[in-house]
Amino acid sequence: MCTVTFIPTKAGFTLTSNRDEQSSRPTLSPKKYLLYNQDLYFPKDKIAGGTWIATSNKKKTACLLNGAFERHERKNKYIKSRGLILLESFSYNKTEDFVNDVQLKGVEPFTLLLLNHENASDIKFTELRWDEKEKHIKKINTTSPQIWSSATLYDTDAIQKREELFENWIKEHSLPENKDILNFHNKKHGLQESIDIIMKRENELMTLSISQLIVKHQALEYIYLDLIENKEYFLKIPE
Repeated sequence: MCTVTFIPTKAGFTLTSNRDEQSSRPTLSPKKYLLYNQDLYFPKDKIAGGTWIATSNKKKTACLLNGAFERHERKNKYIKSRGLILLESFSYNKTEDFVNDVQLKGVEPFTLLLLNHENASDIKFTELRWDEKEKHIKKINTTSPQIWSSATLYDTDAIQKREELFENWIKEHSLPENKDILNFHNKKHGLQESIDIIMKRENELMTLSISQLIVKHQALEYIYLDLIENKEYFLKIPE
């Protein structure tokens, strides 16, 4: 939910997400859930019941980052978890309808990445940012690699350093394999530890897990690395 990369491939794309969170926050490893008349696959936050990344058997994927454009002042209470908003997106047949209809008043700022990959050669990718006042909607170019960093954890300078790091890595890996991408997300790159891709701070905030979704034609593979328990999970969708 805090560092996300999208890398197009000849057969589809690879979406990888690092979750930076308090080490004590309980999480369930990814599995299949039946929601909105479809099979959804995602890890679950045990406290709020939502998730930061999910994919469905209807060829849709959603990925969440905390914050919109800059760090915001948190309120004591919000009406709904951002992770539940992500799951709500799967109740809509069309991304456009969800983006237009979803009610976000009283929801903490977020960035939501929404992909429709029914046709792997014609991926539809929409970015929705909510800043507590209005929605900001953007169509993402699916022909070039992209990186996002959570605005709540990384300031403008840190985000720029991470983007430069990613750009240089892409230059060295013009056609990266999925294991190369996973390795990018699962190592320190020489930045200050508090802003590196694998990050750690004094308040037990650290990279807890890595989720990687690999879309190839009509098949999808889900790799989940639990960095705390040192466990790896693998799901093939459809099963």
